[in-house]
Amino acid sequence: MDNFEEFKQKVKDANDIVSVVSKYVTLNRKGKTWWANCPFHYEKTPSFAVNGQEQYYHCFGCGVSGDIFSFVQHMENCDFFDALKILAENAGLSVPDFSGVQHDSERKKEREQIYAVLRDAAIHYCKNLNLNESKPALEYIAKRKLNSEAIKAFGLGYSLGWNEVVDYLKKLGYSYEIMQKAGIVEKNQYGKYYDVFAKRLIFPIINSNDNVVGFSARVLDPKMNPKYRNTGDTPVFQKNELVYGINLIKKLKRSEPLNEIIIVEGQMDVISVYKAGVKNAVACLGTALTPNHAKQLKRFCDKVVVCFDGDGAGKKATLRSLDILVNAGLNVFVASMPAGVDPDEYVLKYGVESYKQLINDAKYWVEYLICEYANKYNLKRADERNLFVVSSLNIIKKLESNTEKNVYLEMVKNFSNVSMDVLRKDLENIDELKIDDTKVEEKDEPLTTKENAYVKAVKFVLSALLHKKEYASLNDDIKDNLLDNDIIKLYNYIENCKTNGKMPIVSHVFDLFNVENNPLINDIVNFNFTEINDTKEYYEDCVNLLIKSGLEMKQKDLALKISLTSDIDERKKLSLELSNIILKQNKFRK
Repeated sequence: MDNFEEFKQKVKDANDIVSVVSKYVTLNRKGKTWWANCPFHYEKTPSFAVNGQEQYYHCFGCGVSGDIFSFVQHMENCDFFDALKILAENAGLSVPDFSGVQHDSERKKEREQIYAVLRDAAIHYCKNLNLNESKPALEYIAKRKLNSEAIKAFGLGYSLGWNEVVDYLKKLGYSYEIMQKAGIVEKNQYGKYYDVFAKRLIFPIINSNDNVVGFSARVLDPKMNPKYRNTGDTPVFQKNELVYGINLIKKLKRSEPLNEIIIVEGQMDVISVYKAGVKNAVACLGTALTPNHAKQLKRFCDKVVVCFDGDGAGKKATLRSLDILVNAGLNVFVASMPAGVDPDEYVLKYGVESYKQLINDAKYWVEYLICEYANKYNLKRADERNLFVVSSLNIIKKLESNTEKNVYLEMVKNFSNVSMDVLRKDLENIDELKIDDTKVEEKDEPLTTKENAYVKAVKFVLSALLHKKEYASLNDDIKDNLLDNDIIKLYNYIENCKTNGKMPIVSHVFDLFNVENNPLINDIVNFNFTEINDTKEYYEDCVNLLIKSGLEMKQKDLALKISLTSDIDERKKLSLELSNIILKQNKFRK
């Protein structure tokens, strides 16, 4: 493994990302950054940035980012090892034979152990629903009107407490190490392992081969946070590749014709419509749909209907997903939900027949976008009417059939009152037409929630440390009050670099995380320092806020744990920990 990691780093060091990217797209330098039109989505104004100093790329349009390996994987449509070979050959390096080494057999054995412990954990969580102690979960299930068929089909379960599943799995012979690698347990500061999904409703994540690969878990106590907790990346779980409900889609396709797949936002949406009889819905563990998700869906069906929530975030997620789905060769339609309503709520309120009609009335992606542009621009004004026409023609030109082009040109004509002859001529010359809508105000819905101050402070502090700002320094109090495992892992990387006399390198973060599908890490890697007060004073204010808020959240969490446990020894430990937190708060206030 060490030899492989050494060779991987050798290949990365031998290839300059600017030189590699320039073989695929035309780069233009502005200051320290190289810019190009993004190769991963259509655009006319360059928003794809390549940072040669830190050796990574980021598109401010579609949000994709990565290192030299992920770029070649995307461009060549290949896996990591093929990308490694391409880049090794590019640098004149011979690729050693890593096949057959002991590591491969050990890795296979480890994956089998992880699958086994996840399966047994899922079965145990599910059996817990038969116990009186699972009353909170049963009440929630009854409130959502889920039937026994849906509960069984999706394997819903419940975690009774902090240690119960840990003790159960230990009795079955599983080591703490394998439980931790599977993402089921973590270790607290006293060295004791605990269930990371404690006191939550459990949603097993199952792949197309019917293996449990991870969990998503929902809180039932309103005092607990965050609302959902998901398995982090493990040897068998990568969020950007997993589709929730894909195992049931595979079974459905075996039993009857599968004409379309409906893509919704969350697990409860999938389960709710399934319970109502719509069994061809899936979710992508959030709205960050990726090319890997699209490829999975393409394996089972050529037509997809995007049916995200009817709010501003859902609409933005829909727009982001269209290019990915269309580029995967899928026949894409969009079903528009009423404002502020998700599929789960829609089915409960209006019934399944109304939902089925909503899906049947879904618009083809081209029609959907043209209607969106018509709503975006004021068509009574000549300048905005022109923007509408150019935006629409940029979409229509992607169509291959002239008949299909004429259908949508007719739609543009009806919106704009521009003649078909003019539209056809403009379509032929669309590459010469310019679009500048910087003065056009977006008609987004107002945000109903705002990112809290603690998260903002964490993002800025970690970004300043990662990007080597002169005013940023390591601080044990910062580390002690980071509450997210990925953020702690990133802080440890930065700390380890500085301890060993090295500087943190942004591109190395892509070796630690799947950055593209980790919104928090992605925001830190691509932090825009021009949008904040980039000063030492602001940094210190954020550090103070981070520490103060972290201590407050720890205090609330410990108080809740004390109220939930009846074990005297455990209560003493938690009470002592709570006292230490209060002492730190008092010291901090001084």
